[in-house]
Amino acid sequence: MDNLFQRLDLNLLRVFDVLMQSRNVTRTAERLNLSQSTVSHALGRLRQTLNDPLFVMTRKEMRPTHRAQALAAPVRQALALLEQGVRQSAGFDPASSVRTFRLAVPSSIEHGVVPQLVELLYARAPGCRLAVSELVNSDYEDTLARAELDLVVSFAGADHLSERLLTDIWFHNPMVCLSVKNSGLADVLSPAELVSWSHVSTSNWGHNQTLVESWLSEQGLARHIGVWVPSFEALPRLLATGRYLAMVPELIGRDLCYYYPLQAHNLSEPLHSTYVLAQHPLTEFDPALVWFRGLLKEAGGQ
Repeated sequence: MDNLFQRLDLNLLRVFDVLMQSRNVTRTAERLNLSQSTVSHALGRLRQTLNDPLFVMTRKEMRPTHRAQALAAPVRQALALLEQGVRQSAGFDPASSVRTFRLAVPSSIEHGVVPQLVELLYARAPGCRLAVSELVNSDYEDTLARAELDLVVSFAGADHLSERLLTDIWFHNPMVCLSVKNSGLADVLSPAELVSWSHVSTSNWGHNQTLVESWLSEQGLARHIGVWVPSFEALPRLLATGRYLAMVPELIGRDLCYYYPLQAHNLSEPLHSTYVLAQHPLTEFDPALVWFRGLLKEAGGQ
């Protein structure tokens, strides 16, 4: 066994790891900046060393064997730990770094916080870039372990993130009610006043909307939903009809009221949406992410 381990050099493991992700020799060669023959030779050495085909060609892709599937997670974790160690030893200089930070966020954060985050990143680390993707109903453990994402922004109580991830509260944001300007509604609305109108329900994720429904249900009330939309894009025009209200996080309401003829109403009882940051334990001490989390805290403070 010791002799077997000694023959598994780092380059072979890197080829194996990318092959597990791409399932294609050509794409693996492109990602590693190697020739196809070099990747094929590395795969041959792996097969000989482990005495297993590892990948079997099908019509669509190279399918991993049971042995390859068993090796995939340990190899990915080992490479991630090595990468983390190299980054830690090198430190992080935001002024000279060209790193791309990758986030998954709900639409409210994309709309309400990402623009501020981009400005902070441009000012502090002008060579760095930000890649934002939409939050989906995933546990995100594998995606974060493979470094396909650095951090995930989710909702407290959403219960979809893996328990093995590191999570902490980013910030709280009060929920407000939006109406068309001059709607005649008071600055502060009671639950009974809220349910006397028809509402627009926003976002595919819907956590904030579920928060509102649960809050009203505890008081024996329910609101009528006139329109469901997947984002905040159509909200200003829908509210402009004067027929609807919309419950949104304050960070969304603030921006929409600035750019459109809308007004925000506080609630007679406090209701907050809470956002959390999640990352994999493998990257907990990555100096770049330690720095970036500080930047996120600043952006979340608004």
